[in-house]
Amino acid sequence: MTLDEIADKLSAIHDGLARAHPPQVMTTEEAAAFLGVTPETLFRYRKDATGPKYSRINERVIRYLHEDLVAWMKEHR
Repeated sequence: MTLDEIADKLSAIHDGLARAHPPQVMTTEEAAAFLGVTPETLFRYRKDATGPKYSRINERVIRYLHEDLVAWMKEHR
């Protein structure tokens, strides 16, 4: 097995683990991917106050907690 093949296998394992165990604090892009929507949809949810809870760190930095995303999904089954 070549080094490139090993690197590809490790990358695939890492990607699988990242999907199985998402980070506890997510960016808009990560939260959107987790929910299966676009970042623009999350922006609209924030604007309309209809989406999951989020934290505004400053004017440009938004973060979502994994547990808030799961709770919001459960509320909107």
